[in-house]
Amino acid sequence: MTRSADLAAALRLTRPRQWPILTAQLAVGVALALPPGTGVPVALAHLSPWPLLGGWLAWVVLLNGGTLAFNSAWDRDSEAVAYLRHPPPPPAWLAAAALGWMAAGAAVGAWLAGPAFGAVTGACVLLSVAYSHPRPRWKGRPGLDLAVNMVGYGAGTTAAGLLAGHAALPGRVPAPALPAALLCLGFGLLFGSFYPLTQLYQVAADRARGDRTLSTRLGARGALALALGLGFAALVALEAALAASGRTGLRWLPALAMFLWLAHLMAWRARAAAMDAAAHEKGMYRALWLWAGIDVALVVAWLA
Repeated sequence: MTRSADLAAALRLTRPRQWPILTAQLAVGVALALPPGTGVPVALAHLSPWPLLGGWLAWVVLLNGGTLAFNSAWDRDSEAVAYLRHPPPPPAWLAAAALGWMAAGAAVGAWLAGPAFGAVTGACVLLSVAYSHPRPRWKGRPGLDLAVNMVGYGAGTTAAGLLAGHAALPGRVPAPALPAALLCLGFGLLFGSFYPLTQLYQVAADRARGDRTLSTRLGARGALALALGLGFAALVALEAALAASGRTGLRWLPALAMFLWLAHLMAWRARAAAMDAAAHEKGMYRALWLWAGIDVALVVAWLA
């Protein structure tokens, strides 16, 4: 490929289609950092923009984009992957460049959003390398692949949003520890519930490559049963976070959104045996919309 084609391929392999989704999830963490009893427009008007912009650049573009490109550099996917239907061949230099992007994310995050944000980002860089590099390759070890994604994408994105939001508040107000921990736990469990859904339509390609992912090991019905269990645990943790913060008026709203999530998984599991890869992929994207509903319901209950 030409140099310009290499650069275009590298950009596509950072999967920009995922950036709005991760931006929204990071923004949920920021919203959950706002003090109670404050109107959202008033609170936003008093936030410093630099921790928010720096946190977004560090987490969404550099860390997340670098993570996905680093993974594609080793996997050399030819079949559809999440947020990219026709992945291009990765340039030879992509793995090293992606590692540099991730490290830059940790540095930018520490500089603009604070040392704690940089530490969370740096820990996720290590998880990304362990997940994708051929030597440890945790993504090929059922259970470890799930744990990495729960900690990184689920709990990590929530923690990053909370830290960026609190860094942007006047006086850098620290987050109440128990509600923040329960929110990170809840979203970690929710991503654990979502993660098997991202694998179901790639099972054939993973088996052909010899990857022993969670879904190749458990099968569709087993993976969806695990997703259901983790989804129920996420419901308990998020409701506990609302209770610990004293926000009890609209606790039913996130619970309703979570029950819709669980209902989708139950219906999916009931017809999993008759579904092809395209149908499993559609199920994953429907789950993303339901996740958005959970986010909105939780933020409304938190700020009401």
